Amino acid sequence: MVNFPPSPPPNRGGLLPPGQLFANTGSALKRLSVSAPAPASATAVSHQSNTPLATSMNPFLTPAMGQANHSVHFLESPNANSGASSPTLSLPPRPANALTGSQFWSSVANLGASQREQAIQAQILKGNVPDHLRQMKPLTLSVQTSSGETLQATAYVTPDYLAIGSNDDYVLVPMSPITGQAIADGTGTTLPTRKLVNLIYQQADVKLRPKPQKPGPQMTSTDYYARHDNTLREQRDQAGATPGNLIAGHKKDVVITPRLDQKPRSVAIYGWHQSEGNPIQPLSTVHENTYADYSHGVRLVSPTLIINGEPHATVDVLRDPEWSKLLSNEGAIKNPRAVRP
Repeated sequence: MVNFPPSPPPNRGGLLPPGQLFANTGSALKRLSVSAPAPASATAVSHQSNTPLATSMNPFLTPAMGQANHSVHFLESPNANSGASSPTLSLPPRPANALTGSQFWSSVANLGASQREQAIQAQILKGNVPDHLRQMKPLTLSVQTSSGETLQATAYVTPDYLAIGSNDDYVLVPMSPITGQAIADGTGTTLPTRKLVNLIYQQADVKLRPKPQKPGPQMTSTDYYARHDNTLREQRDQAGATPGNLIAGHKKDVVITPRLDQKPRSVAIYGWHQSEGNPIQPLSTVHENTYADYSHGVRLVSPTLIINGEPHATVDVLRDPEWSKLLSNEGAIKNPRAVRP
């Protein structure tokens, strides 16, 4: 077992001791609670109730500003060497009267960008997502530390980009990093790094070719969002993709990066991999953090990963100079958030 660095003080997301990681050990369902940054203004609501989560979250808070307990559920005790089941995303059950994906496009067709972002956040945090997006998929990681020690790890990510709607009628929804971070806060997850986006593409069950649309101001319109989503649906059908497959290549990822420390009002995007594995979009912080267009997508990363058979908090690993090499090729990421104050 590799010794993890000592836990940071409270309110900075320390590694939870084993006794706090698992409860209800007599049940087949283990509840894994992980400390993760959350906005101080968020209303405390149980993820086990049918009450929608607060949607007025402030995603600009840094990890040191506040802390809340978020959860991911494992069907079995997570152990990288035991073939344990993947965690499920912590969201309320989908409401019986929730909008389908097609109905959602219609409901936001005449809204401005800000109102559309609010609607996206509200729909996802109240659980209006297809079932297959709730079951996270494993990624295999391996790196050698400066001391020569090998770390073998498993991270967990959503199988596709965030979507709204039912199992039979859902749409992939682009969003700004502000909205993406608020959803990550609400589910206790993080957004991916550039390295993770590369690994997701390499290990994807289904690789879709990028399908750029004509550039211009219309790129940010709901009409363009819907048109591109229709294209992606056709691609999935042609590729024989099934719900729950790890799918990649079809969008640019909103990512976390140390570059945001220098450009705090920007969105960081990366990806849209071509068939040979090279991304169309290099890591960029050109656009402001209120920007989103049809090509963007948000994928979530579990708050815990398994390193040499032991669970560790993702945010702690990202901050560590050595362990961060598992998740980042830009060095440690001290502020693992997609937005800054």
